[in-house]
Amino acid sequence: PGAPRAAGLPIRRAGGFPSCQPCGVFVMIFGKIKSLLAVLALALLLAPDAQAAPAKLSSAWMGEHETFVAWYAKQQGWDKEAGLDLTMMPFDSGKNIVESLAAYDWAVAGCGAVPALTTPLSDYLYIIAVANDESANNAIYVRKDSPILGAKGTNPSYPNVYGSAVTVQKADILYPQSTSAHYLLATWLRILGLSEKDVKLQEMEPTPALSAFTGGVGDAVALWARLTYEADGKGFKSAANSKDCGITQLVLLVANRRFAGQHPEQVQAFLKMYMRGIEALRAKPAKELAVDYVRFYKEWTGRELPPEMAVADIQSHPVFTLDEQLAMFAPGGRGQKALNEIVDFSISHGSFSPEQIDKMKGKTQVAARFLEAIK
Repeated sequence: PGAPRAAGLPIRRAGGFPSCQPCGVFVMIFGKIKSLLAVLALALLLAPDAQAAPAKLSSAWMGEHETFVAWYAKQQGWDKEAGLDLTMMPFDSGKNIVESLAAYDWAVAGCGAVPALTTPLSDYLYIIAVANDESANNAIYVRKDSPILGAKGTNPSYPNVYGSAVTVQKADILYPQSTSAHYLLATWLRILGLSEKDVKLQEMEPTPALSAFTGGVGDAVALWARLTYEADGKGFKSAANSKDCGITQLVLLVANRRFAGQHPEQVQAFLKMYMRGIEALRAKPAKELAVDYVRFYKEWTGRELPPEMAVADIQSHPVFTLDEQLAMFAPGGRGQKALNEIVDFSISHGSFSPEQIDKMKGKTQVAARFLEAIK
C-alpha cells in the first residue's frame, strides 16, 4: 500500500485481472463472428430442398422404349431437378422385374401390363401411369419360307393376320410365359380357331428365344421390341402383331406399394420427371431424338441400332399426356378396359383357385392419385 505503480503496468480492477483494450476489441469481434456463424447455420437448416442431397430412387427397366424416356430425362438432369437421384437396373423381361421385387426392393419400374397384373408379386405393386402403347411392337415371327405365311386373313375380322388352323396346328412355338407376348400368342391362336393345346409350346425368355430361333429351333417365336427389330434384320417375317389382332398392349409404370406408402412425394417427383420426358418425345421430331436413342440402345443392350430403326421405334410407341392418362384410368376408360381384358385372359389361361380368381377380378392396383397429385 502506498507503493508507486511501476511504469507501463496496467491497473488491476475488481476480480484481480488487468484491463486490456486490445483484448476487449478481440472479444467483441469474436462474439460478432460467432453470431454470424449461428445465423448462417440456421439459414442452411431452413434453406429450400435445393440445398439437400437428391433422394436416391432405385428403378427397374428393360432395354426398350419406355426406358428411353426415363434415361433421356436423367441425361437432361431432370431427376435432380425433381429432387431425385434415379438409378436404373436392367432386366430381360417384365416378369423378371416383378419377380425381382423381393430381392432388389426397387421403388419404381416400367413393365408390361400382363406381369404387372398377374404374377404372384403383383399384389405388392401400384399401377401409377402408362409408359406407352406397344401394341404394334409385340409380334409373332416366322421364317420367310414358313407355310404359315401362305394364308392371310382366314378370319375375315382380322384381315392382316397370317396363318390358318391347318398351317399353325402342331407348330413348335417359342414364347415367354405370363408376358405380353404370351397374351398375343394366345389371341393369335384364338383368331385362327386354335388353342395352346393345339401347338407345341417352349417357354423361353425373348433374348435366348430369338437366338434359338435363329439357330433353327422352333417354327415361330413370340417377341417384343427391341428384339422385333433384330428379327426384322435377320429376315424373319411377322405373322401377327397385337394391333392387327385387336388387343391393346400397354407398358405400365408401377411402384412398390411399401415404398409408395412411405414416400408418396418421391413417387410423385418421379412421375413429374417421367412426364417431362414424355412431353419431350411429343414435342421433338423423332429424327432429332434418334441420336440419343441409338446411344441409349447401345448402352442398354450392347447392340447397334440403325438410326432409321430408332426413328421407327419412337414413332411406333404412342405416349400420353397427363390428361390423357387420367382419362384412360377413369372408370370405363380404354386403359382400364385393356387391363380388365388382360385379367380375363390370365384367368382363362392359368391354374387359379376360386379365391385367387376373386382376388384378381377385384384388384384395385391402379393408383391414379399419384398422377392426380401432379396435375
